[in-house]
Amino acid sequence: MTLFRFAPLCLILAAAPLCLRAQEAAPATPETAAASQDALTMAEVEQAWAAKDFARVRQGLAQLAAAPGAAFAQYRYGRVLLEGLGGPADPAAAQGWLQRAAEQGQTQAAVLLARLYLSAVPGGPARDPVQAAQLLLAAGARGSSEAQYYLGLLHQTGEGVAQDVASAAAWLQAAAEQGHSAAQFELSRIYSRGQGVAQDTARALHWLQEAAAAGHGEAQFYLAYALDSGQGIGRDRAAALDWLRRAGEGGFVPAQAALGRKYLKGDGAEADPAGALRWLHSAAEAGEGSAMAALGEAYLGAYGVPEDVPQAWQLYRSAWERGLPQAAVGLAGMLEQGRGRDPDLEQAVILYRKAAELGSHAAELNLGRLAGAGRLDGLLAPHRAVPWALVAARQGDTAAEAWMAQQAAAGLRPAQTALGLRLTETGARPAEAAALFEAAAAAGDSAAQHQLGLLYTKGLGRDQDYVQAYKWLNIAAASGSAGALKTRAVVADLMTAEQVAEAQAAARAFLAAATAPAGQAAE
Repeated sequence: MTLFRFAPLCLILAAAPLCLRAQEAAPATPETAAASQDALTMAEVEQAWAAKDFARVRQGLAQLAAAPGAAFAQYRYGRVLLEGLGGPADPAAAQGWLQRAAEQGQTQAAVLLARLYLSAVPGGPARDPVQAAQLLLAAGARGSSEAQYYLGLLHQTGEGVAQDVASAAAWLQAAAEQGHSAAQFELSRIYSRGQGVAQDTARALHWLQEAAAAGHGEAQFYLAYALDSGQGIGRDRAAALDWLRRAGEGGFVPAQAALGRKYLKGDGAEADPAGALRWLHSAAEAGEGSAMAALGEAYLGAYGVPEDVPQAWQLYRSAWERGLPQAAVGLAGMLEQGRGRDPDLEQAVILYRKAAELGSHAAELNLGRLAGAGRLDGLLAPHRAVPWALVAARQGDTAAEAWMAQQAAAGLRPAQTALGLRLTETGARPAEAAALFEAAAAAGDSAAQHQLGLLYTKGLGRDQDYVQAYKWLNIAAASGSAGALKTRAVVADLMTAEQVAEAQAAARAFLAAATAPAGQAAE
C-alpha cells in the first residue's frame, strides 16, 4: 500500500496536544476475537517475521497489542493491518490501534497515523491535514526526524498549517541534521532556490551530497548531473557516472534511463550497447517514456544495436502514448521512410506537427526539410510551413531557404518576413532584407513593421531615418508589439518634437488607409 509521500524542512516547537479522543476499549479485529491462550513474545514475533510467517506475526501482535500500555506492539499491529500482512488490509482497525499507541507518545505510530490522515486510503479515515499536522507537531517536537520532514512539507504547501516557508525550512533543517535523507535533499533544493532561507549554492551542494551519500536516489541523480555538467561544482564525468550508476542500482528510474542513453551513445562513458539495453529496458519496464524512445531509436539499427523494426515501432508507440514528442518524431520518421509500415507521408506530417506543437525542435526541422523538398505541397497551405522552413534554414538547409525565397517572390507575406529575418541574421544582402520587410509591412505584418523600424534606426539596408523608424515602430506597437513599443521610446529620445509629430502623422495616415473600406480613400 502506498501512503502519502512528501519531501522535507525544520523548527523545534513545544509539544502540541494530540487532540485525539481516548478509546474505552481496544479496537476489535478477527485476531483479537480469536486470540490464542498461548500468547507469543515479541521475540517470537520477530522470529516469525524473519521467517516471513506473517499470519503468525499478525496473530502474535494482536495478542501483544491487547495488553495495557503496549504502545509499541499496538504500533506494529496497526502497521501490519494497514499493509495487509498475514491477512486482509484493514485501514479502519489500523487507525484505531495507531491512535491508541500515539496517545501514549509512540512517535512512529503518530507519524504513520498522520500519513494515513493525509492519504485518503480506501476504507480508512477521511483526509484530514489538520489532524495530521497535530500528530506531526507532537512527534516532531519529541525529535522524530520523519515527523519533522513531513511538517516541513506541510508548511511549504500550507496543508493543515499556515503556509510558512521559513518554518518549512526550519523543520527540514532539523530533520536533515538527524540524517533524514529526503529532508536533506529537500533542504538542498530550498537553499538552491532561496525559499525561506538566503540562497546559498554551497549549502545546497552540501545537503545534496549528504543526501546522495545516504542513498537518496534522486539526490544521487542530481549530483551526477551537477558533476557531469560542472554546474556549481568542478566537472568530473567519471564521478558523475558513478553516482548515476548508484542511483540506477538503487532503483531510481530516471537514472536508469540516463545511464542507458550514456552507454548507448558513449557520452561520458565507454559505449556499451548491451549495458545500454539492460538499463533502458529496466527503465522502460517501469514506464519511463524516454527510455522507450531511446530503445526505439536503438532498434532501428543505431549505435551498434541489431535492428528490430517491429520492436522499435511498439516502443515508439508506447512512448508516444505517454506524450513524448521525440517518440512522435520517431514514428513519423518510420512512416515517412516506410520502415515496418507502408509509407504514409500524410500521417507522418500529422505526427511531426503534433511533436512540433509540444516544442520538438527535431520535428520542426523535419517539417522544414519536407517544405524545402516540396513534399508538403498539397498537404498544407504554404504559410503554415514558413516557420518550419525558417527553422531548417537557420540550421543550414539551403533547400528550405530557397523555398522561402520562392514563396516570398510569389507575394506570400509570412515568407517575406521570414526570409527578411534570415537575411538580417546572416548580415547578407541588407537592402534585399529591407525590401522584403517593406512589402510585408505595407501588407500589415507587424513583425515586418517592427524589423523595418529597426533597419531605419540602425541604417541597415536603408539610410538611417528616425522619422521612418518611429513611424514603423509606432505602427507595429499599435498592433501589440511590445518590442516595437520599447524601441520606439528609445528612438523618440533621439528625435526633435517636430520629427516625432511628423512620424506620428505618417503612422496615422498609414493606419487610416489600412482600415478604410475598399475603394474609399482615407481622409
